Amino acid sequence: MLGGPTIFLQTGGVPAFSGNGRRFDDCSLMVVGPGKEFCLAADASSRRWCSVHIAGGDLVSANGDGTSADGSTHGVLTLPSYQIGRFRSVIEQLDESVQQAPAAFESAAAQGAAHQKLVREIRNVLARPHQVGRRVGRHTVPRGPIIRTSMDFFDQHDGEYISVEQLANSAGVSERTLREAFQQYFGMPPVQYLNLRILNQVRRALKTANPLVASVTEVATRFGIWQFGRFARDYRFLFRELPSETLRNLQ
Repeated sequence: MLGGPTIFLQTGGVPAFSGNGRRFDDCSLMVVGPGKEFCLAADASSRRWCSVHIAGGDLVSANGDGTSADGSTHGVLTLPSYQIGRFRSVIEQLDESVQQAPAAFESAAAQGAAHQKLVREIRNVLARPHQVGRRVGRHTVPRGPIIRTSMDFFDQHDGEYISVEQLANSAGVSERTLREAFQQYFGMPPVQYLNLRILNQVRRALKTANPLVASVTEVATRFGIWQFGRFARDYRFLFRELPSETLRNLQ
């Protein structure tokens, strides 16, 4: 397998896999490096598992958070329960949404959003700390330029899914610094701000969509939404109507 590692993860049932002779448990997954040989064995064919490949170039991050993804990792890894739980949850959300609405992922926008979300989670799985020199004091970045740069980035990518990492990269700061700036300026972290932005973008897209052609699911997946039930609840709470009512112009 060239160009980057592939991750094998059991997504359902009691652990029943072994990788290169090593038994999986609830916190295990297997990473196969580029060009490496491997052997996976399962006790029963009914167990659910998935594989995810990431290109080597996608492992490089410029978010300044003090971590990097290790593309040379190979073998069965045991992760903290919260970390593998988050990764498994994201994979299961994607799987469920694809099963519910496979056609919704045919658009370039939906595929791009899925790519951004998965790359971020895979980097977290493969992350390792940087070796950094000792700092004297802490450099403070004014929040004003960070917010202005972020707003400009929103304008330049209107109608697109944006991740926290992309936003931090655009401002040239770490995600921690971005979080502090948004908390001070808006009273909320950037992830919450982005979630509200997504809901508003979906609403705008639904208002201009043709209800005879478009569907709520297809529009939502363009913006990286995979949990459709939760999305509908959040949308109704914010706008006092269901997404389907917006699409049909029932206000």
